[in-house]
Parts: sequence; C-alpha cells; structure tokens
Amino acid sequence: MSKKGIRAVKITGATFLIVLLSATVLLLIGEFGTEPSLSNLYRDGKEINGVFTNYNNQIYAVVPSSGYYLIKEADAASFRPLDEHISNRQFAVDKNFAYCGNQIVPGFDPATASALGEGYFTDNKTTCYCAPMSVPNKDLSGVAFVLKKILYGAGVADKPQRDIYPFQFLQEGNSVYTTLLKARAATNGKLVYYQGELLDKANPLTLQQLPLVYNDGDIRLSFVYLADDEHVYYKNELLPLQANKELHALAFDAQNQQNYLVDPKEGMVYVNATPFDKSYAPYKELSLHGGHIFHSFFLSKSGVFYYDAVKKEVMRLEENPFNESNFIEIEPLIFSDNKRLLYLETSELWGGRRDPGLKSQSTHIYQLDEPVDPAAWQRVGPVNYNFGAVWKNGIDYFYFDQLGNNQGIRKTIYRVADQATVSKLLEKDIRTDAIRGLIRDGKMTPIKGKEVLRARTVHRENNYWLIWIILSLTLGVRAVMWFLRKVGVNPQSFTITRKRG
Repeated sequence: MSKKGIRAVKITGATFLIVLLSATVLLLIGEFGTEPSLSNLYRDGKEINGVFTNYNNQIYAVVPSSGYYLIKEADAASFRPLDEHISNRQFAVDKNFAYCGNQIVPGFDPATASALGEGYFTDNKTTCYCAPMSVPNKDLSGVAFVLKKILYGAGVADKPQRDIYPFQFLQEGNSVYTTLLKARAATNGKLVYYQGELLDKANPLTLQQLPLVYNDGDIRLSFVYLADDEHVYYKNELLPLQANKELHALAFDAQNQQNYLVDPKEGMVYVNATPFDKSYAPYKELSLHGGHIFHSFFLSKSGVFYYDAVKKEVMRLEENPFNESNFIEIEPLIFSDNKRLLYLETSELWGGRRDPGLKSQSTHIYQLDEPVDPAAWQRVGPVNYNFGAVWKNGIDYFYFDQLGNNQGIRKTIYRVADQATVSKLLEKDIRTDAIRGLIRDGKMTPIKGKEVLRARTVHRENNYWLIWIILSLTLGVRAVMWFLRKVGVNPQSFTITRKRG
C-alpha cells in the first residue's frame, strides 16, 4: 500500500475510533444523566405527593421504570396536586397548565380542574384520562431511544422517555361525564370509557364487572372482564360472545401474568381476548392453585391445554391422563384416584456465564413413583393453616406443599424423615424459613416421580440494550484495530512531546 493510502486508512480508522468512543461516552453520560442525582432529589428535594418533587424551585415528575423528568414549564410557586388519592396523584396543576405526569394537558383549564376518580379529570368543559401507572412508550423505538440517549448525553436533546403515563381526551358531547363501577368507568349517558378506553356499543345502564373466582371459593370483581346485558369485553376489546349470567373470570393463585374468562354455557375459555379452539370444547380448569406451576392447565377430552405467553398461542398436549379415571384434588395440585397420585411441579433452564439468562420454564405432571399403597393415604393435619399439609401412608409421612416457588419451596411433595420432623411441621405458627431449614437439613427429601406430561415455554433472549450497545462498540473498536494491523498500520497510543529550541 502506498504512503498516501496508508495515510488515508489512518485518518479513516482514527475518525471511526473517535466516533465510536464519543458515542460510547455520550451514551454513558445519557445513562447516568446530567440532571440531579436521585440522592440529591431525596435529600434536598421537597416531595409533593410521591410523584412530584420540588428541587431548587423546579418541578420533577417521576415516571415508573424511566426515572425523574424535569417539567420545564411548571410554576413551582403555584404547582399543586389535584387530588391525593393514589389513582389521581399523577395529575397536577399550576396557574398556567394542567399536567399528566411530566406532560402538559393541552387546552385544559387548571383553574376549574377537578378529579372525578380513578384517573379521570375534568375542567367542566373537557374530560380526560391520565392513567395512574406508566406503560412503555410505543412511539419510541429501541433505536430511536439509543439515538436520543446519545443526543441527551451531548446536551442537545431532552431526556428520552421509555415509559409514559397514558393520556387521552374523552369525546365531547352535550352531557358532562360521570363515573360508574367505582369510578373505573366514565359515561356521558351515551359513550362509556373504561380505564380511559372507549367501550364500543356498551350500555352504561347495565355495564358491570364480571365475577372473579378464587381457589378458596371467594368471589370478587374482575378489573379486565366486563359485560352489559348483551356484550362482553376484555378491557376495551369487544369479545365475540353473548353475555350470560354464567360468565366468570378465574384467579390462578400466584399466576398474575394472564387473565382467563370461562363461559360454562358453551364450555369455552378465553385467555385475555384469545379464545381456545372451540372444536375441542368443553374445557375445564385443572386447578386454580398456582404455587407449583408456570402454566395454567385446562382439560378436555382431546387433551391438556395451556397458554404459551412467549408464542402467544394456546398449546395442546394430546394426552390427558385425567381422562383415564375420576381424579380428585386432595391438596393443591395433587390428585388421587385411589390408584395413582398425580402432582404438578416446575423446572427452569438457565444459561451459563457465556450465555446468561432464563432459557425455558416447564410445568410437569408427575406420577408418584414410591412404594406406597395408593388407597391408604390419610391426612394428618395442616401446616400453619395453608402452608401445606402432612399426610401419612402406612408408616411413612409426607409433606404436601402449598407455599410454592415464590417462597423457595421448589418441590410439591417431600418425604418426612422422622416423627420429630412431623411434630415440628404441625407446630402452631411454624414459619416458612423453618420449613426451608428442614429441607436444607435433609429432614424432608423430594419424592421420586415419573413424568407424565410436560408444558414448556422457551424464552427469548433478554436484550439488555445498554450491554449490547457497549459490546457492539467494543467489538467495533477491536475490528478497526485488527484492520489497521492487517494493512500495516501500527495503532499504538501516541504521546505529544515538546521539542526544545
């Protein structure tokens, strides 16, 4: 390569390195911010209501999952929350504007503003909804966020906002809006909004929250499933089924990711707004207990069904072991037909150091594989009311757990070592750490089981954007260094020396 070519490569490589390193520095500055630190805000700021803070006579709003944001337009002297209720504290006014979090509500009169409840606000002319909780900002892509973060680090753009308080105006009409369903809905007599979203065709006179059934038989009200005398809704989405008095939602204990609606009249199940395949109906939930499951199972004559939250599909396992006999749930997620004992349990697969993160989660149906008499099970007594139960089979004792994965109890059934351990388990007010200690000390050991069925969800890789950006920049720098060496350029660090005259 000629000297001129080498010089061009040097300039190009150096420029590229400078750009990469500058972007990294700006990204890091953007990550840690140029605004007051959290410690300064906590120490020197005056908290107003848990959402807003006055720091150095400037107003900051905290947006969950995104941090604090300066409200440049806010007048600190007249700034005040409109209502102290937890569902309304994200809304505030000053002498000039009304604010939903750190966003100005355009055209809203702060002088006449008042809270209707549960995120609804009015100025007696206009009604709006400002959600109590933040959600991801759909208008900001991952690439745009990184670019804005770099510009923010350079001081030429505002802090990008990954999360926002959802906000919208309700359609105007001749009548003012009033609230119903404990203020979660608002209506002007014709239109109905629920949690800020329009319910198409809804009748405000008959609209109600559907019952939500728990594993202990307790019935509450669903926050996501609604119905009037004709229509059924998942949040604001109209579902393709006729309203009837038998409709109810299910609450799977410890499983809060998905919502389920059951229509016993048709034998149908809906997960969120997605219907199960009608050709396999009728369906029946296996259990409402969730301590030892990652998947909620529904049974039909055609198999076992569950929802894969990653694929966003209802999956089918063709075999249904519960079809073979009349199984009874003798304890949460433990079933007996006096011939076999089936129970549910979970497992997880995690990556190693080079490939970290959760890879998959599985829910298993096992058959007890121990030398016991399947017809000789006797319940000895509960463990602290609902932590679990002690059962006896012949001369052997077993602990049937209800605490589950969230309490660090990974197995559903344990063999109890001796009578002293049985007595310990049956002590009044035994604590969860004592139960974990018995397992840790070998006083209770997991039983042997033979797998019957397995539901498995494979998780996508966790994309931690900052790690990937820094890694990409690092690899980019290394690639440039390799290229320079390949063409004969020595990219050694340089020093500037002062020549003496």
